Amino acid sequence: MQIKTCASFQCSFVEYKDFKLVYRQYAALYVVVGITHSENELSIYELIQNFVEVLDKYFSRVSELDIMFNLDSVHIILDEMIQNGHIVETNKSRILAPLTAIDKMADG
Repeated sequence: MQIKTCASFQCSFVEYKDFKLVYRQYAALYVVVGITHSENELSIYELIQNFVEVLDKYFSRVSELDIMFNLDSVHIILDEMIQNGHIVETNKSRILAPLTAIDKMADG
């Protein structure tokens, strides 16, 4: 097993076999996305940043426990951001609109 990395773990892109892994760390939370060689690593890197910002906005400082116990909400967020393998939405308010509606229905 040979893993190629950038400058001894100083960057967030790892090549493994036919894939690339793009990851970011936020405190104790790691987000990892596997992509093909045809994908743009920097766009995925920014997607991860946007994803965590949306999670922070929804959960008020997201933690791994928020993700574990609210996996359905996390899936809704991902479904709003990515459809059919393509990034379709990056606006935080639009991404959170379905969850906001669901939360209002549950409270009412």
